[in-house]
Amino acid sequence: MYASVWKRFFAFLIDAAVFAVLFWVLAQTMNNASVSLMLLVIIWLYYALLESSPLQASLGKIIMGIKVVDRRGRRLTFWQATERIFSKLVTNVTFYFGFFIAAFDKKKRTLHDRISHSAVIAKNVEFDPEAEDDAEEAASLTFITVVSVALAVTFVMLMLLMVALPQYQRTERHVQLSRVLTALDYAARTQLKDAEKPGADPRVWLRDYKKCQKISPEKLSCDGFELLLEPGGVKASARTHTMDILYTLFYPFDGGPVECNALSKQGAEICSALNN
Repeated sequence: MYASVWKRFFAFLIDAAVFAVLFWVLAQTMNNASVSLMLLVIIWLYYALLESSPLQASLGKIIMGIKVVDRRGRRLTFWQATERIFSKLVTNVTFYFGFFIAAFDKKKRTLHDRISHSAVIAKNVEFDPEAEDDAEEAASLTFITVVSVALAVTFVMLMLLMVALPQYQRTERHVQLSRVLTALDYAARTQLKDAEKPGADPRVWLRDYKKCQKISPEKLSCDGFELLLEPGGVKASARTHTMDILYTLFYPFDGGPVECNALSKQGAEICSALNN
């Protein structure tokens, strides 16, 4: 009576193919942010409207001969179907543990089936809710929920470590590059102009710069980088929070291109982006 895991899996693949086609069509006329938002709305309405309709099934489920019912075998309302859609988010952030439990459940229920009090059954069968002890059901759902939350926390932490943190660091380095280039350009041009004044010594910094501290006649310590006067130009050394040098930039007074010298893997990424 209850739909097998494989039938549900193939139904999901059919629906995913529909969404892939829709995504391609939308991508031809809209930007990425708009496409993503539009697709989310379409996915919600697709499942909520179809699974609460007399069909009680998405296109994939219709093809696979299965349908969605509430715990008493009745058709879902639109809002019940909506609850079922959004409860899938819980399943998705648990490394799909919420899907896999259906293989070991006698009613073939996933986590979002349990949360939304629904079930997926064969299309042309007489539904028998097979009343189950409420205490047993509650204990089972509590255990699954605890495991799911633990997996969800693990998933979020891994995403932060593997995706969000590296992306944040990469963005921070590019923001720093912009600041260093701006400060380097301004300081070099100003120094060159001041050096033209009578009696000026071009070998030392001739003025103070905002957010920079003079630590020697030739060196300025700024926020996250240093500026050093050298023969023929100014060298900027970009540093990490631990004071390791990522890369250096040399601004020649003769108007030549800024030279980037990488001193780390991250610095090589910056120099490559700058040169391209």
